[in-house]
Amino acid sequence: MPKETETLLKERYGAKLDEYKKQYAPRKLSVIRVEDKTAILKPVTAAVVGQYSLMIGQNGGLDTACRYLMEALWIDGDNCIRDDEDFFISAMLQMQNVIELKKSSFSRI
Repeated sequence: MPKETETLLKERYGAKLDEYKKQYAPRKLSVIRVEDKTAILKPVTAAVVGQYSLMIGQNGGLDTACRYLMEALWIDGDNCIRDDEDFFISAMLQMQNVIELKKSSFSRI
């Protein structure tokens, strides 16, 4: 995480940030930053990823799926990231990173 973002989080959330980290340890929280606004998201679960994947394939598409994912994982942050279209679009482009926990591969031999 960039030092600037880390400093912003410590200033804005203080001890609450440590509480959030403890609550979800050993898994890591995700942070999306858009300008000086932040969203702290809890670790993704298999059930949430499953629902997200279904929503992408349905009529709602990527927009609806990303809104669902953000709501399902939201812990704390600036609500304008969810409510303001310009902020949301920027955050939406980062949502795939939230669900990519570890790189995996598939092979047939």
